[in-house]
Order: sequence, then C-alpha cells, then structure tokens
Amino acid sequence: MESLYVALVLFSALLHASWNALLHQSRDKLWQTGMMAVPCGLAGLAGVLLLPAPAAASWPYIGASALLELGYSLALIRAYRSGDFGRVYPVARGMSPLLVTLGAWAFGGERPGLVVAGGILMVSAGIVSLAYRRRGLAASGGMGAAVLTGCFIASYTVVDGIGVRLAGDPFAYIAWVYLLFNLPLLALVLRAGGDPRPRLADRRAVLTGMLGGVVSLCAYGLVISALRVLPMGQVSALRELSSLFGVLLGWLWLGEKPTPLRVAACVLMVGGVLMLRM
Repeated sequence: MESLYVALVLFSALLHASWNALLHQSRDKLWQTGMMAVPCGLAGLAGVLLLPAPAAASWPYIGASALLELGYSLALIRAYRSGDFGRVYPVARGMSPLLVTLGAWAFGGERPGLVVAGGILMVSAGIVSLAYRRRGLAASGGMGAAVLTGCFIASYTVVDGIGVRLAGDPFAYIAWVYLLFNLPLLALVLRAGGDPRPRLADRRAVLTGMLGGVVSLCAYGLVISALRVLPMGQVSALRELSSLFGVLLGWLWLGEKPTPLRVAACVLMVGGVLMLRM
C-alpha cells in the first residue's frame, strides 16, 4: 500500500513541475494564475455541494491552509517575475522538505529515523544545488521571493498533513480549501489586472491557464491522499522531486541545457529517495 502512495506522490511531482513550467512560460503570470483558479474554484464548489462537511476539528486547518495557499500563489508569481525558472523553482521547493520535517516533529509528533532524515537532507541538498551558479545563489534574481515561497509551501504542507487526518473525508477537505483559496485569488487577479476583456479574447492563454489549474488540482489531491498514510516529511521530499522533473522539462521544453552540476544534483536527489524507501 505504501508503494502505491509513493508512486502517486511521484506522479504528483511530475504534474506539479508541468504546471509550474506553464506558469513560468506565460507572458502574463498574474492572469495565468487567475485562469488556473477558475477550474480549481469550480471543483471546490462542486465538492462542497456534493460531499459531506469535514469534521469540526479540521476547520481551523482548512482556514489556515486556504490563507497559506493564497500567500504561496502571490509569492510564486513575484518570484517567477524576477527570476529564472531553473533557479527560483529549486530554491522554493528545496527548502520545504527540511522545514516540513521540523514542523511535523514539532506539531505532528513525527520523528524520522536517521536513515529517513538523511534521505530528506540529501533530497533537499540536491534540489537547492540545482539553483547554484558560479556567482552563487544570492546573485540570482527572485531569491527572496523564492525563499518566502518555500516557507509557505512548508507551512501549508504541515497544516494539511494534520488537517486531512482530522477531516474524515480527504476530498471534502480539498474541496473547502480550494473553494476558500481560489475565489479570493481570482478576485485579486481581476481587481489588479484591469479590464479582463482583451485577455479573455486570447483563447489560447485562457485554455492554457485552465489546463494548468486542472493539473494543479490533480497534483494537490494526490498529495493530500498520501498525507493521510505517509509521514509528512517523506511526502514533502518525494513531492519536491518535481525539481528533478523541472530540470527535464527545462531542458526538453524551455531549452535550458543541464550542466554537470545539475546532473550531480539529480543523482543526489535519487540517492536521497532510495534512502527514504529503505
């Protein structure tokens, strides 16, 4: 059973890297994020109407998760506006496994063994190494926003890891989080973006954004399902292998040629995953 959930998280990582690449490639990242919020919000509304309400104990976590997801989206937009996908994405994602492990230990009572902790450390080190250049990380644009994004990722992962275990129905939990998170996000995008009619006329941009939203929703649902069974730190480390897929997408899709350092970082990540599975 655990192997099935590991496979689902890895597939979620591939989906996550895909929609992040779509967002980074967009000329108007704010509008793209707004379009992503449309199918996510509609799916949340359908779930709220059709599914039983989550258990009362999970509601504080639902509210906290929605706020953190909103902050994450805004920080991610800012990071991608000022930095390269190949630099911003690894830093944002690489921080979270370590932070999630600490949060799960402090708030969820999860204490990983030495082998698992070593595997999480290797995955995080490999991911962050992807962003390194000869001038160092500090010289890369968007690093401040990328670090903030990583903090939001870790925070909502720990909140979701606790909340979904209290909710009873994981899909009801997802529905309420996505409804409460995506409606304000869409409202903010429409307010900040000015007249939406010229943008709505660009059908390709609208459809691409909505496709990204569907992919994002599927990725989130797989992770939430896994959080009910697997330790939070391990789920986070496996999910952040999206950076490994991000390297492949950056190479094959965005024309970002992998360097020897990136190849070594990918090997380090794979070694960390093998330790997790031990």
